[in-house]
Parts: sequence; C-alpha cells; structure tokens
Amino acid sequence: MNWAPSIVWLFMAVGLVLGTPRVAAQGAIPAAAETSSWSEEKWPFPIDQWGNGQAFDCAAERCGREAHLYVRAKIGFCRCATGVSDDDEIERVGDLELFGPEYKALASGHPVSAGTMSGRARLFAVERPLQPVLPVLTIALAHKCDAIVATVITAPQAQSAIEAQALEFLRSAAVQHWVEAQGGAE
Repeated sequence: MNWAPSIVWLFMAVGLVLGTPRVAAQGAIPAAAETSSWSEEKWPFPIDQWGNGQAFDCAAERCGREAHLYVRAKIGFCRCATGVSDDDEIERVGDLELFGPEYKALASGHPVSAGTMSGRARLFAVERPLQPVLPVLTIALAHKCDAIVATVITAPQAQSAIEAQALEFLRSAAVQHWVEAQGGAE
C-alpha cells in the first residue's frame, strides 16, 4: 500500500492550519458583562480569518443614542514590542473592512486604555455604495502580542460619549477575564 499520497495530504492540512492566523476560540465575553449598558446581539458579519466576534447594542434610553459595539480578539496580530502605538497600527488591526473597503480617517487617533490593555482610538468615515457615509470609531488595544479590536457604530454627534461608554464596558471585569482567557502569546 502506498502511503505517500496520504502523508502529503496530512502535511498540507497541518500547513494550512499552522499557516493561518489563530482564531480567538476561547469562548464568549461572559453574560456578566451585560450588567453595563450594553447587551449582546447576534454577530452580523460573515466569518473571516479571525472568526466571529461578539456584538453588543446599547439602546438610546441607556446610551443617549443607539449604538453598536463589535469586539473580537486577533491572536498574535499585534506588534509585541509596541502594541497599538500609532494610527497606522489602528488601520492594520482594525475591522473597518467589515463595513466597506473604502474608508478615510476623520481625525488623528488618540491613546486609550482598558484595564490590562492599551492602544488607540480613531474615527473613520466608511463609504458604502448607495448608502450614506458611515462614521466608525475603531478602538484597537494590545494585550501582550494580541490585538483586541472594538468597533463602534453610532450617530456622528454621539461618538465621544459612546467611546467613553464602550471603554467602560471594555474595562469591566468580565471583559478583562475574557481578554486573559484568549491565551495568545506571552
């Protein structure tokens, strides 16, 4: 019996698995995080190399304006030495492409932190065919060599207030425990 074809297929499969970025499969942000203004909703985007994230909404009566927050970990996708330290890194690790391929920054980014994570936040405008331009706030944080990306969608005039509420959520004990459980590089 010739095992060569089977061995070749095995090595190809292992190569595909090892050559692909690791998807954050360490579970969901615990429901205890929902004690904040944010409540979980279904992840609305197709699966990609980073897998599904988690989606949360904040009703207008809780946040002043309706807002949506999308969070996911990108294991091993952050600069280990510097984290998210500049605006180019926000664009590189962010999830803007989930909303459209054409986007531009509306302002320079600024430093932010959430518990054990630090990084930057920056406001973008995403152009979408036959739809109004969508303001998108990207919060890109580093935890060791991993990126934790939070994307916020809300009315343009509510961005700074919603950013504060999103960062408060990201600082919650439940989210911080979830970040630690992601188990990326040390």
